[in-house]
Amino acid sequence: MIRLWEYDSRRIHGVHMPQQMSDLERIGNEGWELVLIKDDIDDEGTVTAIFKREKKEAAPE
Repeated sequence: MIRLWEYDSRRIHGVHMPQQMSDLERIGNEGWELVLIKDDIDDEGTVTAIFKREKKEAAPE
């Protein structure tokens, strides 16, 4: 069976560690795994985070 992935990008707090950890835990509880945090911090202290999770349906072999 071939595993398929879906990807998502979200803005999360990049400066305030307690808020960042809360954001990451909430997203992780949705089944998403953090892949990358981009170095694009804005004036509000948020960064772009890239996540992936396995798709529910698998591709036929």
